[in-house]
Amino acid sequence: MKQARRDFLLKALIASPIIIALSTNTKSSSAKILTTPPHTEGPFYPINKLVDQNADLTFVGSNKRRARGEIHVIQGRLLNTSEEPIPNALIEIWQTNKWGRYQDPRDNSQLPWDDNFQGYGKVKTNSDGRYLFKTIKPAGYDYNGIKRTPHIHFKVTSGARSTFTTQMYFAGETQNEQDMFLSRITRKESVVVDFKSLSNNEKMGIFDIVIS
Repeated sequence: MKQARRDFLLKALIASPIIIALSTNTKSSSAKILTTPPHTEGPFYPINKLVDQNADLTFVGSNKRRARGEIHVIQGRLLNTSEEPIPNALIEIWQTNKWGRYQDPRDNSQLPWDDNFQGYGKVKTNSDGRYLFKTIKPAGYDYNGIKRTPHIHFKVTSGARSTFTTQMYFAGETQNEQDMFLSRITRKESVVVDFKSLSNNEKMGIFDIVIS
């Protein structure tokens, strides 16, 4: 019952007039004709995934305790270079928790582990190519001497298309300019998202993904 309620709330949110209006106000017209820059998958794509793999990463299973951190809603559309929506595509995300640790046993850092954070989620795009995730803002971290700014990994799989991976970043982060992966991207505005505050103390951002 709790799972069904969570799925219902996410579907209601993605269909809300506020979100639909914001999703049509993209920051760059170039994102409608140019593909989203690809990124490395990174070392912590989850091999052994939790049973709970839905689009709400702020809870785990039937646990009623919410993950620590600022809640962020990410929604957007999956499009091709002709600006046509791509329906029924699988979008996966994974990220660190509030303190910068992946919810993965291979991350052997001494940063805190959050039992209430899912760490990984997946969803299928609807008939308009829309998707939505509810998560928390991750922290940056230092992995083997490589300093990373806060980011979220995205993987897209659509029909016969080859898998596409990228990363989404947060506008205004002081670490963005020093991140070696973000600094290599020429169209940074296409992967850096400006989140706006909602009335319920959550934040929401639009991340449209364009693939060939």
